[in-house]
Amino acid sequence: MRTRTKAALWGALLVATVAGAGIAIGHFSGGYARFAALAGTVGFRQWLVLALATALFYVFDYWRMSTLFALQGIRIGPALGFRLTCVSYFVSSLTPTSELNIPALVFMLRREGIAITSAVTALVVKVMYITFWLCAFGFAGLLLRADVHLPPMLAEHVVVLVAPTVFLLAAFAYVVFFPQQVLRWTAQRLGGESAPGWKGRFLAGLHRSVAAVSALGRSTDRMHLLSHLSCIGFLAAYIFIGAYLCRALGVPMPADKAVCVFSVSLLIAYISPVPGSIGVSELLTNYLIDPAMTENGMVASSLLRFLCSYLLMIPGAIILLDAMRAAGWRQLQRKWQGASYD
Repeated sequence: MRTRTKAALWGALLVATVAGAGIAIGHFSGGYARFAALAGTVGFRQWLVLALATALFYVFDYWRMSTLFALQGIRIGPALGFRLTCVSYFVSSLTPTSELNIPALVFMLRREGIAITSAVTALVVKVMYITFWLCAFGFAGLLLRADVHLPPMLAEHVVVLVAPTVFLLAAFAYVVFFPQQVLRWTAQRLGGESAPGWKGRFLAGLHRSVAAVSALGRSTDRMHLLSHLSCIGFLAAYIFIGAYLCRALGVPMPADKAVCVFSVSLLIAYISPVPGSIGVSELLTNYLIDPAMTENGMVASSLLRFLCSYLLMIPGAIILLDAMRAAGWRQLQRKWQGASYD
């Protein structure tokens, strides 16, 4: 499919998604006047707590990434980390499967002199690690809490819905612990010499990335442990924000239920085949809070998504567009096509 055609389809889908989400959120919150009235019941001190928790949420997100680069001997400072985080949340909301996320971040990292192989390795592992922990907490919560469940239409097809995620995690684990077959396959096709053109660059990059992912995934360095702890802290901050919003809006939310509800909520945000999971996460989170789909629950789930996703979209767009402008549109295309994996 031509790039322009694909971009047009993505754009149309994004517009339809945002419009549908706006209508649905307005409906289940009793209208936007009612939404504003309910949001206004959250006090100033409560917003201060939420602001601090949200900042911590993004700090953990930065640590999830920076620890994986540190394992490769690369330092990602807070300023660069902030820019990368903003860009990530922006581009992840543009397409159904966030396929622009890694290319956009690799582009940003290449401008800092970081090799594609190192960048791709850290970014892929970052996604896989948080997906693993979300599945672990989310699935465990659904099994242990009978009062938290998916809508019947989704519950009937849950195996089919989560199968792609489970497959990707299994493939990732295979690459980490048994990389020899993949490395042998790429080495045979390279034939000991550089293959011509883009195919050779792709095979060489794949070979090095698989080796790097395996080495990183089996590392015994303390930074590797910190990466996993950052994933858990990231999830814990999200759970706290969701539970705190519920309580601020008068929605009962025991701690054990909050762990289940918001673990599944964040998992949905990662695997939903909708641009940025816009609307889908809000509606399903409200259902998980209470199948009655209350107005207060709708406001809580929408504010949660704003704080933990949409908040950085505009800064992310500005940062990415400025970087692309600085690189030059035509030069950007040539540099990307001729990029080295070294």
